[in-house]
Amino acid sequence: MYLSACTDDTPTEGNGNPSPFFSVSALPPVVVSSSSPGIMSLKGPHAAHELQPHGEVSVNQSLFCFEPTSSVTSSGVFAGDDPLKFYFPLLLIHVCVVFLLSRGIHAVLLRRFNFPLVISQILAGVLLGPSFLGKALPHAGELFATPEGWILINTVGGYAFMLQIFVIGVKTDLGMIAKSGKKAIAIAILGTASPHISMYAAGVLLRARVPDSWTRTLMLTNLNAWWSLTAFIVVCCTLDDLNLLSSKIGRLAMSSALIGDFANTFCIAGVTSYILASSPSEKLQRIGVASCVSFASFIAFMALAARPAILRLIRDVPEGALLTEARLVAVLLVTVACSLAGEVLGLHATYGPFMLGLMLPGGAPLGVTMAERLDRLVAGVLTPLLFAQCGMRIDVYKITDASTCLLLLVFLIVGVVAKFVACILPCLYCRMPVQEAVVLGLMMNFKGITESVFASAFMDSKVLDEQVYAVFMITVLVLGATTASVVKSLYHPEEKYVAHRRRTVEHKKPGEELRPVPTSPLAIYLLHLAPLAGLTSSVLRPFKHGDRNCVPSGGTDSARIVNAFGFFATHQPQPGAVSLLPFVCIAPYATMHDDVCAVALEKRASLIVVPFHQRLAIDGSVESTTPAAAGAVQAANANVLAYAPCSVAILVDRGSLVSVVSSSGGDAAAQHRVAVYFLGGPDDREALALAAHMAEDGPTALAVFRFVLPPEWRRSNSITNDGASEEEEEEEERRMDEEAVKEFVGKWVDDHRVTYSEDVVTGSDEMVGVIRRTSTEFNLLVVGRRAESAESPLTAGISDWSEHMELGVLGDLLTSTDFGCRVSTLVVQQQTKAAAGETAFSSSSRTRSTEKQQQQRSDAHV
Repeated sequence: MYLSACTDDTPTEGNGNPSPFFSVSALPPVVVSSSSPGIMSLKGPHAAHELQPHGEVSVNQSLFCFEPTSSVTSSGVFAGDDPLKFYFPLLLIHVCVVFLLSRGIHAVLLRRFNFPLVISQILAGVLLGPSFLGKALPHAGELFATPEGWILINTVGGYAFMLQIFVIGVKTDLGMIAKSGKKAIAIAILGTASPHISMYAAGVLLRARVPDSWTRTLMLTNLNAWWSLTAFIVVCCTLDDLNLLSSKIGRLAMSSALIGDFANTFCIAGVTSYILASSPSEKLQRIGVASCVSFASFIAFMALAARPAILRLIRDVPEGALLTEARLVAVLLVTVACSLAGEVLGLHATYGPFMLGLMLPGGAPLGVTMAERLDRLVAGVLTPLLFAQCGMRIDVYKITDASTCLLLLVFLIVGVVAKFVACILPCLYCRMPVQEAVVLGLMMNFKGITESVFASAFMDSKVLDEQVYAVFMITVLVLGATTASVVKSLYHPEEKYVAHRRRTVEHKKPGEELRPVPTSPLAIYLLHLAPLAGLTSSVLRPFKHGDRNCVPSGGTDSARIVNAFGFFATHQPQPGAVSLLPFVCIAPYATMHDDVCAVALEKRASLIVVPFHQRLAIDGSVESTTPAAAGAVQAANANVLAYAPCSVAILVDRGSLVSVVSSSGGDAAAQHRVAVYFLGGPDDREALALAAHMAEDGPTALAVFRFVLPPEWRRSNSITNDGASEEEEEEEERRMDEEAVKEFVGKWVDDHRVTYSEDVVTGSDEMVGVIRRTSTEFNLLVVGRRAESAESPLTAGISDWSEHMELGVLGDLLTSTDFGCRVSTLVVQQQTKAAAGETAFSSSSRTRSTEKQQQQRSDAHV
């Protein structure tokens, strides 16, 4: 593309001075299908016939002209300038309006239906285009339909899209192809070939109805090529919006899409080169050979020159550190050079950066730096301009020929159905559940990003007219929104965590792992949880000393955590009493519980212990353990509580345990002092059983305080969680409480090291007074969360003031700053009935409940 000044027939302004016009021209494209979309479309809506060119802009056969201003920026309204007539203010208003409108649509309306963010961005463009704003307020609509604005949107949005493609390539782990197996390969091949063949067959059968304009522009050939492809970037971004990146089916869909992208790219390149090389024309033969050689040379350049250069830049980056500004700029310059080289050779601007990104290692430091420095600006602010532009070009009033529109829909539906059927057949053959196979078929039909950009590019090439473009884009919007929404409603990965048996400390059989003795060792499966940064899929692997482990902070944090637990395991009085198996888990906060619950289910764990998201600072105040993601960590803990296939305990560390260990050397029998506050219910019984195991071995003193109401106050009826009066249920709970306490007293209480007392209290004030008076004598307080227990008169007065619902009433009271307790607290929740498969309360109901809580937290955070 080149820029030249036109001097012939130059018009004059009102003052008689010549006003220059510029001519931007480019070679018309060869209409050949490609796996990389064209994005540099410069044609504004209706620009070709609304403006009469003196000088002209020619891009992909689309013509329009404009008179540029003499300056990029204005002097302001007080100098008599209209800022919106200048390039830079026009760009700024496009960025602001598109960002606010798309985010507003998504937050207020579409997010609750689980629509992808790109759908909101395209709809924002539709509202600003001729379909809505241009029709209702023509003068306001002209602001978003100027040629100057379109050039700015395409230039800035195109560059941002190129960087986003590079970042996604860096985050992508090519190892998923090797790990995918035959099923993913079969899905990729059948899912790409089947719609190709089906749409071609439909074209042959309906060739008599195909308009001449479609035949002239080879529209069906190009439509077949890009509609049959499942683009990896579409699948990856949509699964990220749905928080399904780390799910089993999500990983399978991404692997299949990546394999299909690679196969499609090299097949098209090979077939195109072969067709040209076998042509009888010597000129075409030379073009075919040259294209094959240039393609191979381009790949070799990135593999042998660009990749080593970037690896050299990140080689000596300290562990846990990000790339410096100079190194980041150098990486971006290499990326731009690859994009430019691809454009020179006839490839698309995004092809080189994506291939280069795939060749580079994800995670820390490169992937993390890209995610930290570029994601918010590129993907959050600038790239939406490109998708909004695709929506601005939609003019629903151009849809006038019903037969043509119906014919196009037939081809599109045939391709979608063929891909859906072809993708679920290998799944059913491999004995995958029907529901999961259907979900995978829907995932492989995700649409949005690449389809919109393809359509805009082919509209510039006159392959699509305005009517076909409008129908096609409406189909993309409907299909992209419905498939994502249906997938989210059908697929709940948490359903697999139902254990179908009791895995609790209370119900543990004698001899099962929990006691730290050689005959019954304590098996610790340690997971260092790190947020997903710089990668597209989660990582769960054994910890390796001396390895960066792909975590954002390198391997330092992991090594320190593993060494601490290793010290505990090796310094037991009896060798071999504790075994340690450390893992590194890298996942998004929203799905971090998936890996935790999966490991617990696979290892048949009886208890999961997670840290609270707040800790006590040096000055006595409460601070977040992760200031940048406190709400996300809290939500992750809540998800573990909701879906865990065993019991869960949240440890609120106040430093009291550390001081006990460090001050050892006195009386061994008083090294650890543990108190249990017992009100009744399954969680309190689990807390009692866990504390009993603490006192079973080692120098641990245990005191149990049971709070009971006066006999005359005890109600015969109670309101259960379902809102119904269930006298029998409460009587059963009371019987189980009495049996648990009786067994504990008879087995453990010696009135010396293990004590038990009952406190008759008439309300929450008296109970809190007992806790306040006794809690300072201990190093660890153990309470039940009371998640499935009925509301007690002892907690009714303080439950309304609870701040952290994941800690329950007593746990929140003990950890609050107003209470002033500086003792570590362990809040225990027994495995729920739903997680044990003992109730009709479905996992999907739990999923909806937890999603609602997450939504409320997210809204509060925003």
